[in-house]
Amino acid sequence: MRVLLIHNPKATTTSAELVELIVGALASDCELEVAPTKRRDHAGYLAAGAVHEGHDAVVVLGGDGTVNEVVQGLARTPVRLGIIPGGSTNVLARLLGLTADPVTATGRLRSALREGRSQRISLGRAGERWFCFNAGIGFDADVVHRVEARTGLKRAVRQATFLYCGVQSWAGGYDRGARLAVSGDDGTTVEELRALVACNADPYTYLGDRPARLCREADLAGGLDAFGLRTLALVPLLRVARAALTDRDPLRLKATTGWHDQSTLTVTADRPVPVQVDGDPLEPTTRLELTAVRQALDVLV
Repeated sequence: MRVLLIHNPKATTTSAELVELIVGALASDCELEVAPTKRRDHAGYLAAGAVHEGHDAVVVLGGDGTVNEVVQGLARTPVRLGIIPGGSTNVLARLLGLTADPVTATGRLRSALREGRSQRISLGRAGERWFCFNAGIGFDADVVHRVEARTGLKRAVRQATFLYCGVQSWAGGYDRGARLAVSGDDGTTVEELRALVACNADPYTYLGDRPARLCREADLAGGLDAFGLRTLALVPLLRVARAALTDRDPLRLKATTGWHDQSTLTVTADRPVPVQVDGDPLEPTTRLELTAVRQALDVLV
């Protein structure tokens, strides 16, 4: 069995000693190759190369950003994805029920490789970019862009960086006048939205151990759900945050609207607005097509 291990040397919770330990464990079960990432999107090229060379699996030691890059090369191929969590949030790994401890996760991965244990999941596409759990356009994406520009702060305080950047964005950094229009499968268009998040799974993300749930019916086996905000005023935003982090459904609030199990969502904006996929920033745009692709990725579990 040929396996490529891709690891991100800059991931939040990894170290050279941890990589050496994992390499030793995996090498006892398969023909293992190891490749560190050197730049943005490098992991996607490495994964595509593994598909071309006939590998059986690609294992990622890293966070959600590195996993997302690898998915760009593995989607719609027979090559399986293995995840050893090494980031600060590890959303996809948690959605799949994987442990946050990389050593324990390695043991489970070895067992999955030996037994051929995997799960086929759906993915989303934002334009030409695949995403595993969410894509955002507007306010949520602006926060992500700010977080990614503060890598030192992210390593120091981890998820608290999102709260800090959220306050910065709301307080004047983001153009709150931007308007979005969203059309779903039935062709109806909802206008005058200020932000949209498309969810391929529930929860949208995690804040520490607490799930943040925007689209509670979203499922890794189904189509896309979406959450739209009609206003970025402070009080409604705080109500959404409270609902997302408790047992209340944010889509029951007056300031929100939603879609369930959609094949395609088309978003247009009256000016270029930021975009993010799985917490990875993309270029601003005035039009984005979000598409559900079922059974698109085989993940070792």
